Amino acid sequence: MSLKILKFRKSNERFKSKREWLDSKHSFSFADQRDPLWDNFGKIRVINEDIISPYSGFSTHLHSNMEIITIVIKGEITHRDSLNNSGIIHADEVQVMSSGTGIYHSEKNESNTDCKLFQIWIYPNVQDLKPSYNQIKIKNISGNNLIIDSSKINNSTLFINQDISIWRCKYKFLNKIYLPSEIKRYNWVQIVKGNLLIKDNNHKLYKSLSSGDGLGFEISDISDIDIQSDNDVDMILFSMSKI
Repeated sequence: MSLKILKFRKSNERFKSKREWLDSKHSFSFADQRDPLWDNFGKIRVINEDIISPYSGFSTHLHSNMEIITIVIKGEITHRDSLNNSGIIHADEVQVMSSGTGIYHSEKNESNTDCKLFQIWIYPNVQDLKPSYNQIKIKNISGNNLIIDSSKINNSTLFINQDISIWRCKYKFLNKIYLPSEIKRYNWVQIVKGNLLIKDNNHKLYKSLSSGDGLGFEISDISDIDIQSDNDVDMILFSMSKI
């Protein structure tokens, strides 16, 4: 098998929500904006790109039976929940909350500058688990940074209850980019900033991606795919063995 394109979501085709304090773009169906063709990609239920104005944010609300990941790109967000967890998630930090049987939380930008973040929801592989919370700082922000690893628990990655791995990938200008060698069959790339050209190994099939674009693809081996860029690239990579 060579590279197979499964879904392509252009930035300007995403669902949009705008309030006085929030500018949000949704790669998949969210709230009252629904499209059965865009309800999910495998176990990925939500990828929202949010810009939250200073001194505002999401008031206390309930989540259950969802793995919720927050990746802060710029600024900071303050988290408080019903497990008595509280803290600030800064740029290049990642939070994971397993909502399980139910957890109330709030996310507020209590600083004087905008906060930009990606909020991601992943279906869990087990229902009604005990809720939990954790966060880490990405130590080496350049290259491939594994941030979610369901295969093991250690001090450098976060764990979620699903067979999916997630990387935050930031590359300085490189004509050729090497994705993590351990990526699995089904993958989603979400471009945070920059441009990317994804090609099959025969260079017969290709797709160009820009800031905000998302692409779901299938491969049988890392050698099936060739990735290039002519500028700096920041992206989030999701990888799973089945969808």
